[in-house]
Amino acid sequence: MAKLETGTTPATPKWIHSGYQMTVNSSQEKQQAKSMLGGGEMKFYPQTALQRAGARFSSNATPWTGHVMMDRELITGQNPASALEVGQRLVERLK
Repeated sequence: MAKLETGTTPATPKWIHSGYQMTVNSSQEKQQAKSMLGGGEMKFYPQTALQRAGARFSSNATPWTGHVMMDRELITGQNPASALEVGQRLVERLK
């Protein structure tokens, strides 16, 4: 966590999901939601952290609309609007 807060990027990411395409709340969405922190601060943005760890980040064109990525065994959703589709894809994989 401390390395993320300082913006440290490993020379060669060794994370198990390095190179995977995935999504998470975009930095744009987190910036828009910042006012809801109640005086708190964002130590790092999830999108930036994933990219520093070696992820290939994918985002939708319109903030707060659903966006789901599947890469190998990993299923990720960008935001709450993605929840239904994430669930559907998970059920499909479990069949």
